[in-house]
Amino acid sequence: MIYLRSFYSTRINYTGIVHLIGLSHVHLARPSKIKYLVEIVGTFILVYAVCSACTVYAGPNILVGVVGLDKHSTIGIGLLVAFLVTAITYATAYRSGAQINPAVTIALLVTGKIRAKEAALFIACQILGAALGAAIVYSMFGSAMAASLTLPADNNVIRALILETIMTFTAVYVILNTLHNTKNQIAYAVGILAIGFAFGFNVILGGNVSGASMNPARSFGPALIVWNFDYQWIYWVAPILGGLIASGLYMILHRDLDIPSPPT
Repeated sequence: MIYLRSFYSTRINYTGIVHLIGLSHVHLARPSKIKYLVEIVGTFILVYAVCSACTVYAGPNILVGVVGLDKHSTIGIGLLVAFLVTAITYATAYRSGAQINPAVTIALLVTGKIRAKEAALFIACQILGAALGAAIVYSMFGSAMAASLTLPADNNVIRALILETIMTFTAVYVILNTLHNTKNQIAYAVGILAIGFAFGFNVILGGNVSGASMNPARSFGPALIVWNFDYQWIYWVAPILGGLIASGLYMILHRDLDIPSPPT
């Protein structure tokens, strides 16, 4: 979820691993191949953990999804997301940028940090990772996994659409303005913590209103596995719109502090 200069600089030969899992036909440089696999793993961990937690702490009416959790469970899920996003970012940022979210990937594309081909492959890998994570949760809990669906409370589409847009805007804005603050190890660590907390606090705020997805892949994974696409469009339109707003403001207000992207 964070884009770092080291994302481009790693030059480790992973040809054997890539060949074994079937991506050897993709005509990319060797260091490019592994970053897509890492996005699959990162998104898998995110969706697996969040969907498992939502299912375990579900209330009696699982069909309403995350918004059906009680307030204490919502706070718990928010803290889980905060620490989980921070951990995934620490583990994978140096390899793939730890985007694990199509809204973040599109924001990086708009701000010129990745190319269109890269963005398309990242998003495909994020969706695959989310589907695999949700499938594992379904194998353990069955239809009870419906408790992890992101649905608007009281079927209030407008409220959910606005809230998801604003929450994603705040999270992506934090990402775009902390991922460059890598002048020293302390700034790097604090920046990653800020990203995790931005997502976690938004879950605490909006979990009982819209499910607090802020991530199309996170919403799509469980929806695909339980085959419930009700209101799914909200969780694509709103996060992408929020990410675009954050990108626009970043380019207007902060572009002068941008770290130059390497030549392509």
